[in-house]
Amino acid sequence: MKKKILLVEDNKDISNNIKEYLELEDYIVDVAYDWEVWMDKALMKKYDLILLDLMLPSIDWLTIARKITRKIKTPIIMLTAKDSINDKLTWFESWAIDYIVKPFDLRELEARIKVSLKENKSNIIEFNDIEINLDKREFKNKWEKVKITIKEFLIFQFLYINKDKVSTRTDIIECVWWESEIFDADPKLDVYISNLRKKLDKKIIETVKWIGYKMNI
Repeated sequence: MKKKILLVEDNKDISNNIKEYLELEDYIVDVAYDWEVWMDKALMKKYDLILLDLMLPSIDWLTIARKITRKIKTPIIMLTAKDSINDKLTWFESWAIDYIVKPFDLRELEARIKVSLKENKSNIIEFNDIEINLDKREFKNKWEKVKITIKEFLIFQFLYINKDKVSTRTDIIECVWWESEIFDADPKLDVYISNLRKKLDKKIIETVKWIGYKMNI
């Protein structure tokens, strides 16, 4: 069965090129040129993947992306002209599964799409008696689901993706508290880390003194 993709891109030349290429590769591609059409399509139709241009004009695209991802589970690949660490943290916070920087080769885009659409793709972490499904944003122990907040999930996901290194307090804070500035020494982060340890396992997140935190998985 052909995979259905929603392409959200206001530049008609770019969107036409992407649509034509992907249709030749046997995908079904719908195009939305503005956020209102995008939201209607995303909520009313079932897509296997959304390709979303970050620079749509005159909108707070991040807020809208967050609203969409709370209502649907369709994976999102961000299309962006920016490649700074802050931009990477931003696409991550919006729960995109991947991003690609413009200008990009259409063959690379298709390769990223294929990875994202692999059948039986599993993103499940098992740690002691805890099962964590990153796709569904669900935490379970042997007996029941573990309730977590959005920020707890984002902190955990960020630490897991960066599990091979120490994550600084600054990087975590910039990712999770994008809507308002807090200082590195703000105790809010420590409170959320403490809650995660209580809900999961006290050994799952290691404190690295004077630097930040590291995931022990």
